Amino acid sequence: MYDYLRDKRLLFVEDEPDVLNNIASLLKEFFAKIHTAVSAEEGWRIYKEEPVDALLVDIELPGMNGIGLIKKIRKESKELPIVVISAYTRTDYLLESVELGLDKYIVKPLTTRKLYELLECLNADFSPGWLELGEGVALDEAAGKVHYGSTAQELTRKECRFLAMLYHRRIVDYDNLYALWEDEVPTENAVRSFIKHLRKKLPPGFLKNRSGVGYYVGSV
Repeated sequence: MYDYLRDKRLLFVEDEPDVLNNIASLLKEFFAKIHTAVSAEEGWRIYKEEPVDALLVDIELPGMNGIGLIKKIRKESKELPIVVISAYTRTDYLLESVELGLDKYIVKPLTTRKLYELLECLNADFSPGWLELGEGVALDEAAGKVHYGSTAQELTRKECRFLAMLYHRRIVDYDNLYALWEDEVPTENAVRSFIKHLRKKLPPGFLKNRSGVGYYVGSV
């Protein structure tokens, strides 16, 4: 998963050292490099001195706040993916964030679910386009849709992640399938229902299963 992040460098700006270190230690598994800073000023220095592909920044920072840093960066780059994390949901911050072209605004605490949302958001930013699954079926990760023929089906987040797994892994075993439920272990009925509903969005016979192995398309 998140293959498009593996060669990317993330700048993470957060003034709480424990939060900074804990989240950075999790994110380093997905990125080539994590640059960290405890202030907007330090973040700006790193941005000017080091290659940075994406920014994750808190708003409430000592001195210049996160919005100030984003404004400085936006003067030099309109395209850099930026995600804000903040304990605050002030309307003025939210409105200003929209104007600055943020990719996502995440309210603290950064739970496992929100971490996956962050990774999916940034991964979609770097995706080169649709993923061809075979037999004329293509996944549009950014839009959360699967296309075949003249049909476009809306996907849930789990369904989109599952089809992306199929593209990258060729076969999705049961451990990877169960991981879609993140913080819980799914029941057999939940898994069966998930597969049943997904198959309705795909051409007949497209998604195959091999007992004891997992799910795949084409031949394995």
